[in-house]
Parts: sequence; structure tokens; C-alpha cells
Amino acid sequence: MYLTLTDLILLTSIIQALSLAVFLLLPPNSRLVSNQLLVATLVFFAAGLGEIFLYSSGLALLHPNLAYLGTLVGLLQAGTLFLYARALMYQDFRLRKEHFVHTLLFWVVGAIFLVEYYLQPTGEKLRILNERDHPGVLTSPLLAVAIHAVFLGYLYATIRTINRFGLSLRQVFSSIENKQLSWLRLLLIGYAIAWTVSMFYCMTAHVFKSAPGTEWVAGAGAVTGFLFINFLMVNALRQPVIFTGLAADQANLLDDTTVPEFDQNLKQKLEQFIEEEKPYLHSNLTLEQLAQKVGAHPREVSRAINQGFGCNFFEFVSGYRVQEAKRRLADPADTSNILQVMYDSGFNSKSVFNTAFKNNTGLTPSNYRRMHARKENNSPQP
Repeated sequence: MYLTLTDLILLTSIIQALSLAVFLLLPPNSRLVSNQLLVATLVFFAAGLGEIFLYSSGLALLHPNLAYLGTLVGLLQAGTLFLYARALMYQDFRLRKEHFVHTLLFWVVGAIFLVEYYLQPTGEKLRILNERDHPGVLTSPLLAVAIHAVFLGYLYATIRTINRFGLSLRQVFSSIENKQLSWLRLLLIGYAIAWTVSMFYCMTAHVFKSAPGTEWVAGAGAVTGFLFINFLMVNALRQPVIFTGLAADQANLLDDTTVPEFDQNLKQKLEQFIEEEKPYLHSNLTLEQLAQKVGAHPREVSRAINQGFGCNFFEFVSGYRVQEAKRRLADPADTSNILQVMYDSGFNSKSVFNTAFKNNTGLTPSNYRRMHARKENNSPQP
């Protein structure tokens, strides 16, 4: 059998996905629920690529009973991706019976495929395979669009959950750049774009059928799969080391729906402690640590910051760090480079530092330093 470049890319991506799954099954990796869900996602993803491979290589016509199995199994990745994101967010996440609902798409589409394809005689199966215009989808455009719509709905829900989680982290941490799952959000956005393009193709392919069109679909699927699995490999293995999720007590702080009046005395105590002890200089300062320092419950401190200062914990601490950096950069006697000033002020990310500094001053740190240097040079000498 002659394999095209598309077939080789598909096989490479399938092997990569399954190899990563095997690695994650080795101890101690297998103990993490997030890794278990990632293993499932990788297997389901590989199955979806396998369907495209059968379609592209022509093997589906030689083995019609294998056709569509990859599609069905691949549908499970929508739910496991959603649960995987949740497992990364919270340390105490566990799989429960109610999570079985995320397999509903698989069972519904599986029942349709059973009646419309698998129970048909071999001749009818071959006719369906010859007439289909998209890998893994029956000739019905309505079914194809429905499958894509549900899958896109899951991707949207996962991305929205990650976005909301990123905003909530600002209530708990002063350093969030490694905790927002931005890599996963970026991956899912790209995946959603690919599925959107695929859905529009399904909507038009039954009207404008062409051989180049079907080859384009297989090629696009191969490239998408290759980019997806390699991006996932680089970031998924690194993420648990950087951030293992919120603990239960930290997560509870994000679910506070009560809005009682904050303690004015606690606000004043916070201001005094921050200005005298400068805890913001510690880059990994958390709300819980600050609460312990001032002898209050983290929820009370969070409320005092939110209502008393009109900002979240991240913005509260970041504001003091910017003031420290401004003081250092405006001092002509301080010859430290900007990167050192950034670290000494409590920041540990250039992008976060530059954004916070420019939002506060309207200038970049380097421009701010040059402006004060010019003022110093132009001031009258005694």
C-alpha cells in the first residue's frame, strides 16, 4: 500500500499520542486524575485521527467494519477535555457517576451509526463509504453539523471555564502567570477554529462534491492533529510541575457569594502592614499567607481588599509592586538593570510587569527611567 505525505503525518501523530499516553500510565504519573483524563483524551484523539487515516489511505473500503469506529471513540474526547481542565484547576477533583453524562454524545451517535451503518449488509456499507464526503461522517449533512455543534459547544464551555478560573485566581494569588492554563485555552481555541472550519465544510460538501475537496479535508485533519498533539505534549507534561491546582480551602474562597460589610479596621491594618513590612516583595505571596500575617480569615481579607480598595488581591499587590519599581527606577543612584528591579519589586514575569507598569504610568519601565534621568540632568545644580 502506498502512503501519501498526509498518511505519514497522521501515523506520526497517532504514534505520538499513544506514546504519550503510555508514558502517563507509568508510575508515579498515573496517580494524578488529570493525567488519567489526559490518557483517555489522547487515546480518543488518536482514534479520531485513525478514522481520517482509514479514509485517506482507502483502508476503510477494504475493511468497512472498521469505518466510523474512530469517529465514535473520538467523540469522547470532548467530555474528557472538559474534565481534564477541571482536574488541572482543583486538587481534590475526582471522577464521579454524574460525569458519565459527558459520554452522552458517544451513545447517541453510536446508536445512529449502529442502525444506519453497522447493521447494514456489506454492499450497503460500501455504498455509504463511497458516497460520504467527509471522513467519519455519514452522508447526512444534518448529522455532521449536529456532531460538530455539540463538540464545539464542549470546547466553548471548556474555554469559558478556563477564562473564569483565570479571573478567579486573582482573588487568591499575587503571581498568576503559571496558573491560568493559558496554554490549554490557546490549544482549545485553535482546535475550535479547526472544528468550525470542518463544520462549514460539512455544510457545503454535500452540495459541492469534489475529489480535491476530500483530499483537502484529510490533509487539514493531518496537519491539525500534528499541531495539536505536539503542542499538548510540550505543555501538558510541564503544567503539573508548575501548578497542581487549587486546594479545597482556596477553591472555597472563589465561591463566596455573601457580600457583608467589610471591616474598616482590617482595611487600615492591611494598609499599615503592607507599607511597613512590604510582603509584596515576595513574588509568591498568596491571600492565605497575607491573612495569616494580619491575623484574619482569608475570606475577610479578600472582602476588605475587594470592597475597601475596589480591586482584587492580584491587583492590590501588583499596585504596591509597581510603586516600588517606580521608586527604584526614578532613583538616579540605583544602577540596577530593569530586570533586577522587576524581581526585587516582587514580579517574576516580564509580561506581567510591563503590563502593570504601563497601565499605572502610561510608560514602559525603560521610558520611565529615561524620563526621570532627563529630569535629573535638567535640574539646576546647587
